[in-house]
Amino acid sequence: MISLTVYVSGVKDDIMAIRSGVDLVYNKRIERILQQKRDSFYRRMFTREEIMYLEGKNHSTLTVAGIFAAKEAVSKVLGTGIGIVSWKDIIIGHEIHGRPYLVINPVLGKFMNKLGISNIDISISNEEEYTMAIAIGEVGKVYQVPDNMTLRLPKRPLESHKGSYGRIGVIGGSQGMLGAVYLATYGALRSGAGLVHAILEKDLARDFGLKVIEVMVKEASDLYGYRLAQEGLDSLVLGPGFGLGYKQKNLIEDCLLNFEKPLVLDADGLNILSDNPTIIRHRKGKTIVTPHPGEMGRLLKLTTQDIQNDREGAAKKFAQTYGVITVLKGHNTIVTDGERVYTNKSGNPGMATAGTGDILSGVVGTFLAQVEDPFDAAVLAVYVHGLAGDMARDEKGEYGMIASDIIDALPKAVSLIVQ
Repeated sequence: MISLTVYVSGVKDDIMAIRSGVDLVYNKRIERILQQKRDSFYRRMFTREEIMYLEGKNHSTLTVAGIFAAKEAVSKVLGTGIGIVSWKDIIIGHEIHGRPYLVINPVLGKFMNKLGISNIDISISNEEEYTMAIAIGEVGKVYQVPDNMTLRLPKRPLESHKGSYGRIGVIGGSQGMLGAVYLATYGALRSGAGLVHAILEKDLARDFGLKVIEVMVKEASDLYGYRLAQEGLDSLVLGPGFGLGYKQKNLIEDCLLNFEKPLVLDADGLNILSDNPTIIRHRKGKTIVTPHPGEMGRLLKLTTQDIQNDREGAAKKFAQTYGVITVLKGHNTIVTDGERVYTNKSGNPGMATAGTGDILSGVVGTFLAQVEDPFDAAVLAVYVHGLAGDMARDEKGEYGMIASDIIDALPKAVSLIVQ
């Protein structure tokens, strides 16, 4: 066994810490195990996916020894040994050309995060008598989920499919504002949505389809077409980049009155609502509004400064008056259903850039489809969105951040709130 920590100088004053674990396996020992008790050894050591890989390699002694040694090496990087982290928590995958890599699952990710390890690389070498594996972990910033954040997403079962994690629709977009829909849809996807649909006017749908790969694009030209496109959705995000015309007003009101599942109202959807906010009292599904202070002011007929002087009071008043969950964005974002109040502490000034609110609406839409209580869903979304912003800041710096940096950080942020 070899375990060490190395400090490598980076550019300027940056320091990168490396944790390294090494394991050496005697191949004859593995050969005897495979001959005498392969099945019980496999059950104890390997996941179903790893066993399938070994079967494809005809149970090669060297392959089994390599995966075994890699698991040991990773446990030494973590400093836990096998016990707290089990053999099956350390999963070794293989790229198409055979290169091994570590699969980061929630259990392993939790320990890596505590140590500030952002990634662990693996190398395996086979000789006639011995197999050696080396694991190297990069130590970066540690992100600790607050103790009062008791909400969690469940670990995904092996039998999962895309329909298990929600069908989210996004209605919005106008000429020159398709980026808002892009950010909302990818915010939804990167936070764990199973299926995301962008529902757009015909010309916009064609342009948008050239930009995206993973988003399903639906065309709609009238109220009936939009209603058809909403069938089967688990949640709907309404308003990013939509514009303020007569047609948009009719569609917003139609969706509010006829879509019966949870709905996120954002951006131009809120500006349209400010003319007649009482309409949301007639919704059958739960409504989450995500205004910034200016939009909140228009909804309550107050100035932006009035809102900022009493952010919690303003958010609670709107939630109580109209029976919605209010997410009042800004420094220390407020989430309230009129009774419960959550004040968010994640996030940073670098998120004051175009498009971050669109991403949040997509994240809220995803969690609404996965979390039973819409208030809990909004709280998780706001926290994860801010945490992704903190991760993006630590990589890019506050002055250089753009919205898509937050999207890139969402998967890691989400992994920290999986139980």
